[in-house]
Amino acid sequence: MPEEIKFIKYDKMGAYHWTNYYGGLSKIDCFLRARYQIVIELLEQNGINKSAKLLEIGSGDGALSGLIYRKFNCHITGVDPSEKGVNYAQEIFHQYGFEGEFTVASGYSFQLNNDSFDFIVLADVLEHLQYPDLMLKEIKRLLKPGGKVIITTPIRTNEHPEDLMHVQEFFPEQLEALCRPFFSQPIQKVYSHPVVWYELYTFGKKRNRSFWRLYCRIIDKMFRKNPFLKTNENRNWKNFKQQALVLQKNT
Repeated sequence: MPEEIKFIKYDKMGAYHWTNYYGGLSKIDCFLRARYQIVIELLEQNGINKSAKLLEIGSGDGALSGLIYRKFNCHITGVDPSEKGVNYAQEIFHQYGFEGEFTVASGYSFQLNNDSFDFIVLADVLEHLQYPDLMLKEIKRLLKPGGKVIITTPIRTNEHPEDLMHVQEFFPEQLEALCRPFFSQPIQKVYSHPVVWYELYTFGKKRNRSFWRLYCRIIDKMFRKNPFLKTNENRNWKNFKQQALVLQKNT
């Protein structure tokens, strides 16, 4: 099998997901904050509670797991191939008094029991994998009957991935086709992160880009109106950058 692309951002940037979500006005990343908030909303809409057991695959430095724990106080397990990421997750969870178990794990098979989890979160991980179908097969093994997986991933826009850390990206129909051998029809499909805001936030002259980033940060941090949280649950996905699926393991 080809090796996965090594994730090196923790070496350069530290536990940057925590800073991007919880940092001050000059530090937060509104795009990431919206990604995390959509996961929280989907978990809430699909009945997560304090007794639930949740696995985050690709938990990294634990920022999303920390947000899930703060919101729902459920049992958190995280796995990630980055030793640095796992160390950050363990250290910061301990610092905040959160409860969670984080383990270094690579490949497509984890040392976890069958039918162990009520929820599995795969947040912007699938695009990093050489063999995403093997990951979906493992997710199905780990979910309890009736358990649910939430998958988020960028919507494909070009022949080649925009991010050099991505192996492949998916049109919505490609993502659903990939999941179909393992799960029934999605319970929910959500498209988010309008392209127009992504273009303003990411491209153009530095001065203009800085203005739009500051504007997004102010309305997000102070007024809780993140423009990337605009969503669409119908088939009109072409004006959005992100997609999310909620899938259920049949009983």
